[in-house]
This record gives sequence, structure tokens and C-alpha cells, in this order.
Amino acid sequence: MLDPLTIERMQAAAGDGPIVVALSGGGDSVALLHLLTERLGAARLRAAVVDHKLREGSDRDARAAAESAQAAGVEAHVLELSWPQSSSRAHETARALRYAALCAQARKLGARVIAVGHTRDDQAETVLLRAARGSGLRWLAGMRSYAPAPLWPEGRALRLARPLLSARRNQLRAYLTTRGASWLEDPANESEIYARVRARHVLARVEREGLDPMRFAALAERLQLLAHRIDEQAAALIAEAAEFKEAEVVLDLESWRDAETVKRRALEALITAVSGEARGPSPIQLESLSDALKQAEFSGATLGGAWLQARGARIVIRRDPGALTGRAGGAGPLPPLPLRMGEETIWDGRVALNADESGWSVVFDGKTPLLQRGEERRALAAASPHWLLRERVRHVLGMD
Repeated sequence: MLDPLTIERMQAAAGDGPIVVALSGGGDSVALLHLLTERLGAARLRAAVVDHKLREGSDRDARAAAESAQAAGVEAHVLELSWPQSSSRAHETARALRYAALCAQARKLGARVIAVGHTRDDQAETVLLRAARGSGLRWLAGMRSYAPAPLWPEGRALRLARPLLSARRNQLRAYLTTRGASWLEDPANESEIYARVRARHVLARVEREGLDPMRFAALAERLQLLAHRIDEQAAALIAEAAEFKEAEVVLDLESWRDAETVKRRALEALITAVSGEARGPSPIQLESLSDALKQAEFSGATLGGAWLQARGARIVIRRDPGALTGRAGGAGPLPPLPLRMGEETIWDGRVALNADESGWSVVFDGKTPLLQRGEERRALAAASPHWLLRERVRHVLGMD
């Protein structure tokens, strides 16, 4: 049931380090843990159980999941989520916090790979939901079996593996039953409050009518080939036609006026990298930019946290200063970021810094980032900056 190619890639990326297995205690993740234990050995694995703190008894279930992993010989860790007071407890927020916790634990353990138990059923549900929302090609391509971890900068240089993406949910439960293994059933998985549960029920009705709901997953597989080809071409275009200058990228305006599919994807990656934002520009924003670039009088635009400025025959893409200083009615200015001596810190998702003295913070003075300690200020160069634009482009395009 494990995909051999995904396992091969996991092992190559992990090197001599451990592999983190995201364990919820549900049937899919328990099956993943057992299958990986059989294939790779318990000593190679570290189970990470995320307690979302969203319902009474979640801590008890998390402990039970961890104990089941330990009984199988796998070292286990329970990660308790801390919810910001102002945050919504919606699915997207929970997902971001969960992956942030998994990425942090992977770094702590010296792991480069996180394995999750998504199945072919999950893939079909994902594609159905995205199709209902009118998503484009890239989103309809669904989840990849092996990809960069889906957060930035938390997921930098980490891989997310889905070795069960070709397996059906009922296959996994049959496997666990033959082993006499138990698993937990989360009541939320039957609540139609959640869109994914509604999608699951729709697919079940489709199957009862004699149709194959896994055609949605098959569609994702075909579209992934096309999306990957576009990403490869976008990466080649960037390597050939984009000039990187630390915190900005310079392009030839004329050669980018016709922003068709590949160029649009390349622009998306460049804008995301320059902005440092967690998410890139939306498809609607990219379409508007594409239309604007075709105009002879194009002078510039701001989108996705980046500022595109026409300078003669060139376009300079740099960070939108308004995103750092704050705008009326919007988010406030970027707060100072303390640096820990001897530890790498990433500022604004764009630059990795290493301070060799304590007490320093990164501040933005309206024009450029600086180091500050009390009344003393220094140039950013004092913290050995390493700009991450090229690395982020590879992350966006799945080339990590």
C-alpha cells in the first residue's frame, strides 16, 4: 500500500536522520505508522501527535495515540497547540498551526521529512471541494505524494510525504483489522458542519449509484503531470531571464509583457519570493497583472506584498514597503524581531540572520531593515544576512 517511489524519495531526503510521522490516532495515520514500521523499522521513526485543544478529551486521545506508537517501539511526542487569542478556530487556521508544530518538531529532532496519512479518498474529496469552489488547474491537481512542506518559512528545507496517496481508506482499515490494531474515530469526521465531511458523503452517494468516485483522484494525477511541467518550464525561464539582487529581482519588461501560463507561474513564484508572504498572489491578481503588463503605459503595480516598478525597459520587483510600515485601516507596522545569539532567525520570510551578540533586534526604518540594540543601530550586514529569494522560488515551484 505504500508507494515505492515516495518511500525511496523519503529515505534519500532523510539521510541518516529520523522521519517524523504525523499521528492523529485515526485509522489512516495508525496504518501509516504500522506500514512504515514494517518497511523502515521503528528506530527510524518519530511519531508526532498534535493535540489541537478543540474539544474536551483531546488530551486523553493524544496520549492514547502516543502510547500506541510507543507500544510499537516508536518514539512518540505530543504537541499541544497554542491558539492566539485573536485567531479564528477555523479549519485553515488549525491546519496552519498543525503544520507549524510538525515542522518545529521535525527541526528539533533533526528530521527533514514529515510523513502524513492522506489517502486516495482524501485526494478525491480535495479535488471535489476545489472543483466546487471553481479552482484552477493547480488546485485541481490536488495533493502531491512528495512536496516541500506547505508553510514558509516554517517548512523551509523540509519535505512532506504522502506515501498512502494511492491507498483506499477501507484498505487501510482492513489491514489494521488483520493485525488486531485499534484506532480512534473522531466524532468531527461525521459532522456535516465541515465541508470535507459533506464532500465525503457526496462521494459515498456517487459510489452507491454505481459510479467511481476515485475518478476525481485520477483527474488530480493527470493534472499533476501538467502542473509539474509548467513548474519546470517556469523554473527554467526564471534561471534564464530573471536577475536576482539580494532583496529584489530585475526583469526585462518587453520579454514579460506576454504573461501566458508559464510566465504567469514564474511571476507568481518571483512575487511570492520577494514578498516573503506566507501566500502568493491570487489567480485574479495575477490575471490583472498580466493584463496590465500588456499596456504600453505600464508603470508599476503592488500585489501579494510586492511592488513591481517599471524602470525604462526593465521591471524591478521588490518588497512593498507599505506592507512593512503599515497602512491606514490595515495591518500595523512590522514589529521588531529579536535575534537569538547563535541561532538562525528568518526576518520577514526573506532573509536568514545570525547574530553573534545578544540583545539585537531587526527593525524596519521605512527604507531598509536594520539591527537595533537600545539606541545603537547597525547595518543588517552585521548579522551575516543570507537572502532566501532563490530558495523560496524553488519552494514555490516544488523544486526543493
